[in-house]
Amino acid sequence: MRSLSALIAVCLVVLAISCSPVRTIHHDVNSDFDVNVDFSRLKTYQWVSMPATLRIEEFNRVRIREYVNAELGTRGLTVTEDNPDMFIAMFGGSYKAVDMTVLMDYDVYTVGRLKLAFFDAASSREIWWGETKADLSYDMTPEQKDQVTKDAVTRILEHFPPNR
Repeated sequence: MRSLSALIAVCLVVLAISCSPVRTIHHDVNSDFDVNVDFSRLKTYQWVSMPATLRIEEFNRVRIREYVNAELGTRGLTVTEDNPDMFIAMFGGSYKAVDMTVLMDYDVYTVGRLKLAFFDAASSREIWWGETKADLSYDMTPEQKDQVTKDAVTRILEHFPPNR
């Protein structure tokens, strides 16, 4: 009888976990920067498009720009079209991943990679970059995708400006 009760309890836990609304997996954030750059002088930026940017779906590009602009705005940086201190480019891509569940079922989801790269406007040299991955499930609502994207951008920009 105890083993039947234990089996039922395990099944209920597995069922509860599999029915949870959004599973957020926090991937590591990697970043690097030019140690000779005075990041305190950077006050303005401009977005630039690069061919790799086009690998990110349009809705996600809009989300990413919106969240980066908001996050950098809280730090006193502003977007400008005239004579910016730096350029920002986003790079990304995705691949499909499959997870097997306990009950021999599977879940297919997209793992997206996002890299933000900052370039000095005067020299066009890369001065900082940060990247992470985010899991986007096919059945996520736009609001859930917004939250995953915002979380990824926030975690990347926690490393900008770099601490010395």
